[in-house]
Amino acid sequence: MADFPSDDLARAAASGDGAALDAYLASLKDRIFNRGVHLGSHLGLEIVEVVSDRVTIRMAWRRELRRGGGVFHGGALMALADHVAGCLFNTDPRIAASGSTGLTTDFSASFLRSAEPGEAVLGTGTVLRRGRNLTFMQVDVREEKSGGLLATCRTTYLTVPRARVGAKP
Repeated sequence: MADFPSDDLARAAASGDGAALDAYLASLKDRIFNRGVHLGSHLGLEIVEVVSDRVTIRMAWRRELRRGGGVFHGGALMALADHVAGCLFNTDPRIAASGSTGLTTDFSASFLRSAEPGEAVLGTGTVLRRGRNLTFMQVDVREEKSGGLLATCRTTYLTVPRARVGAKP
């Protein structure tokens, strides 16, 4: 699939080749920007950092992403967190090397407070645990300037073969 880093690069990165891992992560970061129109492009997401088991994505405040009171809509914050988690899941090159992808099986969000009107937000995700079939992740959404915690999200991804995604039963 063109959406994923090459299988050869992923296999080399998964084998422990440090240079291949750097190239794999750069390819993953590039893929997010260049895969065409998708929800992330509509939200105006910007990649800040993509490293093994850690991803940070920025979302600027825009009028169309607000709710009453002029603050970010909770759905926009959840979409940011979901985008972070999808990228984060794929920072392990063994996923691409095995021809797999991830499907969300669980997603929860706890909203702690609203962002200041006009304030950009950062979603930073970390892997809590990678198992054979399940990956547990946390994404914290913070105000960019103050660093104040706005929401914390937990998500679980199921690892499945890419060929099964979208296949009819």
